[in-house]
Amino acid sequence: MATNLDRPQTCAICHGKAYGYNYDVVSCNACKMFFRRANVEGIGENCKSGGGCYDGDDFKKDRPRCRACRYRKCIALGMQHKSTDSDASPSPGPDTHPRQQAKKSMIVAVVQKPLVTQAHIDSRLIQQMLVLHHTRREVYLTINICEDPSFLDLVLEGSNLSKYKRPQPIEWEKTERKLKPWGSLGVLLIVEIVKAMSFYEELLLSDRVILLKNVAFKSHHLSIAFDSFMAKKGRVLAPNGEEMFPDQLFQIAECYDIIMDLLTSPMQPLLELNLTENEYLLLNMIMICNPALSGLSPSGQEILSKEQQAYAKLLLQVCMMRDPREGPARYGKILAVIEKLERQKDVTHRVVHTLRRKWKPDFHFSGVLTEACRLDSDRLPYMKTEI
Repeated sequence: MATNLDRPQTCAICHGKAYGYNYDVVSCNACKMFFRRANVEGIGENCKSGGGCYDGDDFKKDRPRCRACRYRKCIALGMQHKSTDSDASPSPGPDTHPRQQAKKSMIVAVVQKPLVTQAHIDSRLIQQMLVLHHTRREVYLTINICEDPSFLDLVLEGSNLSKYKRPQPIEWEKTERKLKPWGSLGVLLIVEIVKAMSFYEELLLSDRVILLKNVAFKSHHLSIAFDSFMAKKGRVLAPNGEEMFPDQLFQIAECYDIIMDLLTSPMQPLLELNLTENEYLLLNMIMICNPALSGLSPSGQEILSKEQQAYAKLLLQVCMMRDPREGPARYGKILAVIEKLERQKDVTHRVVHTLRRKWKPDFHFSGVLTEACRLDSDRLPYMKTEI
């Protein structure tokens, strides 16, 4: 009777016929010897195609064309080192029967180790970011608070997500803000999302304030722009699908122009790039983990630099998998979106002054937006506290 070892099978690595195999993965003798030799000699070369030199597009099904990717595929599919008892046990004595010696030399021991590849790590990072993204979108629909904290207040407080999930009945027309502050509420929500990230607890309190003050505003604008982009809208809309500003403001020519600039400019690069969800998630994390912020401690710079490098490397891999030839150029264009979001601070400043001149002289500008846009009470008159 023929056994499984007698029947030809397909090698999981090179897809050739495999009559003999081991390592818990169907592999031909050539791939088996390659894997053993690679473990001894080491694979020092890197893939020139960024880990994408395959006949097709599927890492598991297609055949790699370089030694580095071939070895990486062996590891990813579960090939492991095996050793015999004879390697570890002392040499047999003269009284040992030859048949017993032969039997011992044939025993194979497999050391089972948890298989964690770079692909698993990358997948876990993406899933964590995706969960936070969905949390932000869900809470943004319900958040409705009338508080006006500073970034220092937010750092000293615990998580506010549970509070944000319970909307308060507020008639915004009767407050000094006159309209629901989607912008400041979105910034407050981004702060809570950043506070939920693993690296945040490693930062000093002073570094946390600096980080949130510099990245929450830009992250908010990128996030709401991507939300509207995915909804196939031409400009940024509120999470409930309505306009960010009252209809009466669109009737004032000067207000209309500046508001449309604020709502359309962050979406333009996303439309041009046709940004994917994974690219957005990674870009947002690269923007948040900025080690070049002025005033950060050396430890804060080191923590954020390590985080940013990990997300930047993953973004480059995503771009290379999408198009190996145009991957580096696309990677650069995606990173350029961060600089384009800088102008949102100036546009927001102009929006506030335009609304005060053309609509409400005492229009309220929240504390977090004042800090994020680096504006003070001397440059922003009529600053009042929330009632």
